[in-house]
Amino acid sequence: MAWHAKGNGGLPRRTVDVLLEHGQLEVVIRAAVERGEWVCALAAVEELCASGEFGRAKDVVAPFVEIGWQPALWETAGIMVRAGRTDEGLALVPQGETESLSAQDCRSLAELLAEAGQVDKAINLLAPRLNEDGMLHCLVRVTGGRARDERVLGLIRPGRPLRARVLERAGRVEEAVQTLRGSIVVGDTVMVNTVEDLAELLLRHGRMEELREQATGPYARHTVKYYVRALRERGREAEAEALLRELIAAEPYPEAYRWLLLELLVQQGRFGDAEEVARPTYGQLQNGLLESLVHALVQAGQAPMALRIVEELDAAEELDAESDWTLTNRVWLLGEAGRYEEALAYAAALPPEERPHADRALAEVLERLGRVDEAVEVLRTGHATSPWEAVELLARHGRGAEGLAGMPSFADEREAHRRRFGW
Repeated sequence: MAWHAKGNGGLPRRTVDVLLEHGQLEVVIRAAVERGEWVCALAAVEELCASGEFGRAKDVVAPFVEIGWQPALWETAGIMVRAGRTDEGLALVPQGETESLSAQDCRSLAELLAEAGQVDKAINLLAPRLNEDGMLHCLVRVTGGRARDERVLGLIRPGRPLRARVLERAGRVEEAVQTLRGSIVVGDTVMVNTVEDLAELLLRHGRMEELREQATGPYARHTVKYYVRALRERGREAEAEALLRELIAAEPYPEAYRWLLLELLVQQGRFGDAEEVARPTYGQLQNGLLESLVHALVQAGQAPMALRIVEELDAAEELDAESDWTLTNRVWLLGEAGRYEEALAYAAALPPEERPHADRALAEVLERLGRVDEAVEVLRTGHATSPWEAVELLARHGRGAEGLAGMPSFADEREAHRRRFGW
């Protein structure tokens, strides 16, 4: 179970989400109970508890409890707490002095106590061990919205960036800002996460002047996107455009700003202007924006324009370093432009060594043409695709159970993994 729970086998959470999005909770439950899919069990518990079906949620994890899988015991306790059976739930899991618990059990128990409304007990459990990895984050997480901010602040030493999150939710925004400002540089290192946390905080509270200072100062590369977003939200797109053009003109490596400007222009419907911004980067191996432009145009419903740009560059033999991307993604782009038969013909004409890289796009085109079974076969046999993608495709057509039938067992998956990687 541990091997599977670490993501080495079974359904990815993305596949489970597709099944749930298409109303196939029962398929997810059967996969949990019959195949032993722990990811499915967790997802099913979320859905069942949300609809008040606590008994069924408990039944889903029961087979995992029977084999001694400890996380299943914690999950069962959580179900019972959510069902209002707090004492029974807490009785299932390790208790005792905080020093006697493993770090994982300590965090899990704190979360369970908070869920049960016993927030002070959760704080008391965590307080002696806040220097251990993950404990401080757990403290902040389980006390959110519990009216314990002042007590939590008393446990977090000044200067810790995480303290800013508690200060903000306590309404002490100015102190939160100053805490982050003072935590940007540690020794000789600029803490990029702290820079971005500060920008997000300023954005949330509409502190435009301070945000502009961040976006035009030494940390501009990490913060200008937040200022651009703030300007857009206030209908000040012209100011955002002017700033980005200034930065592009002044910076020796301005591609990050080019991307932001390209995105801004596409969102305004100025597709030709966006292409002008991207054009100087075509052919660059590291910083070329052709791919970014193509995706932005497709998302904006301009796939025919994106395809025209690629075809014109190809005809002029100007794709250069980006030709590998355009070679295998032409199938996807033709499909997005609605030119399905051309996409199929292009895929068939690809060199044998390149065809596997186009399998996912080929399957998508076949699905759009209603040729679902052919698309499934491509995904199941392709060298660059996952068999679980076939499950997702069938789930989109109400055939999730069929998709799961015949999939390899955990034992088969683990043996294949062992043969490939030696462990």
